Amino acid sequence: MKITVEIGNSKQRKDIVDELGIIGEAAKHATMAFRIQEVIVPQDFDAKVNELQGTNDFRSIPGAEPVARSIFHEKGYYLLFHPNLFTKHYDNQVRFSIYWHEFTLIVNKGRFPVLTRHKLDRYANYFMNLYQLFDQYDAARKSFEFRDAIVKNVLQSELSDTARTDLETSLMGNLALINNKPEYYDWIKFQQQEFATHKNVSQFLAQIQGKISQLSFSIIFAYATMDHYEYLREKEQLISEAPMLDNNTRVLLEYFRLKYEEGSPDLSDGVDIMEAFWANFGIRFVDGSHSLQCEVVPLG
Repeated sequence: MKITVEIGNSKQRKDIVDELGIIGEAAKHATMAFRIQEVIVPQDFDAKVNELQGTNDFRSIPGAEPVARSIFHEKGYYLLFHPNLFTKHYDNQVRFSIYWHEFTLIVNKGRFPVLTRHKLDRYANYFMNLYQLFDQYDAARKSFEFRDAIVKNVLQSELSDTARTDLETSLMGNLALINNKPEYYDWIKFQQQEFATHKNVSQFLAQIQGKISQLSFSIIFAYATMDHYEYLREKEQLISEAPMLDNNTRVLLEYFRLKYEEGSPDLSDGVDIMEAFWANFGIRFVDGSHSLQCEVVPLG
């Protein structure tokens, strides 16, 4: 596995290459469907993404740049880390967690089953989305475990102030999204009222799909963090009134905890749990006579 660093002076580049070596070492021992061809810290993140993807329209959002991105190529994966990770706002403990999160996502592509179906039906739809959420939960928990092990056993230290601040800032950001009733719950209820007039399912889904994705991942990341770091569990009281945290959501979270603790990649028994979770967002997918159909579920 090749490591390319395009930033810094020669000493800084060597230090970054040495730090990223943990991915190369781990990759030697991991079972992966496709290997990591190269790890890159580019000078220009967006330009490198476009180059490797063969695109010209990828643009990071200023202030919300991705910390990493994996790009599949016939030779294997290219794993990019943003140069901002190597500024004063981050330390190696924060980066260790990010490295392992992205590495786990790539490993999971070979660990999780591939669903083969001739058409997209209800089961396939919920199955694939269930794995997308568990993928992030699993990667987050493993990244925290890996970082803790490095800090304790290699650095023989405690979690740094920078790492703690980064952890809590991220958690508080996700909790704020979960608590944002107007942005999610009220928006979906409004779109349901609009749907009653226009009756256009595609239009309804187009208006709410981004919200569903944002809130789902915020819930997953928040609870992965609180599940691992018990001292942060007290933050859960801040979202005690969040409308999307009903019993269906808590059942999904408990299901993910169980699967993670079991180390099981088999989520075939979780399709109904995923269906109930998405009903919180006002949608339910059903098999039609010719194709997958979506029903609008009234929010309480």
